[in-house]
Order: sequence, then structure tokens, then C-alpha cells
Amino acid sequence: MPIEYVRMSDEDIELWLPESMAYYEAARMRAGDSEAEAQDGKRASLARFFPDGRHLVEGQHLFAILADGEDVGWLWLGPWKEGGDQWWVWDIHIRAPHRRHGYARAAMEYAAAFAKEHGAPMLGLNVFAYNVPAIELYESLGFEAASLHMVKSL
Repeated sequence: MPIEYVRMSDEDIELWLPESMAYYEAARMRAGDSEAEAQDGKRASLARFFPDGRHLVEGQHLFAILADGEDVGWLWLGPWKEGGDQWWVWDIHIRAPHRRHGYARAAMEYAAAFAKEHGAPMLGLNVFAYNVPAIELYESLGFEAASLHMVKSL
């Protein structure tokens, strides 16, 4: 299973962005945000990273994940803040038919190597608590919880 990480062009980003933001908004709502809160989160992310709705800000890296030439998902990583050395996986997504085949693990290993090559001393990420398979993957790769938010419905 040869895997490639192909940097997305501005045109690719323009096509990818609505799909990615729809997943992000749905994930926030599944994690407990109201629809308005999820939309606010999406707008904040767009303003920070895609101010013109097409071009990713300088220093961020967005890749299509290809397996045997087929698009199986995407990986987005870069510094937490401009000019900083603390890096973050902003988004990793493996399309449903391709899950549980090792693509996410390979992409996370690629992300760690890529960040290290670019001078990052650490790599962080956020994962919603309902996403147990992702949490198990990240823990198996050496990630540890740095913060934990808890809620109780009343």
C-alpha cells in the first residue's frame, strides 16, 4: 500500500474546505456544542487559517493522503501560532471506506516526522472524547492527555 502525501493546491483547498468544515462543525455538535457554537467555531477557524476562503495561511501544511493513487483522506498540520515551534495536527481525516487499514497511523507518523524536520520539539492535537478509536490510536503512538474538559447534562 504505497502512501503519498500530496500538498493541496489553492484549487484543491477551495474544493476541500466546505467538506472539511462540514465535518468540523458536525464533530463540534456531536461533542456538545450547540449549532450556533459550532458555526462560531467554524467561522473562527476559517478566519484564522483561510482568511480569503481559499489560501491557507503561510506556514501551515495541508496534504491529500493517497493510497495506490486513490484519495483516502487528508492531513493538516503546522505551528500552533505563527513563528512558533510548537506544532499541531489541526485535522486528520480518513474517508469511511478506508478506515481501519493503517492510513491514519501512517499519516500521524508522517506528521510527526514532518514536524520534527521543520524544527518542532513537540506535536499536539485535539480529539473529541467520543472518538475512542482515534484516542486509542494517538495513545498507541505516544500521545498523552494534556487537558481534559468534562461536562454533565442536567
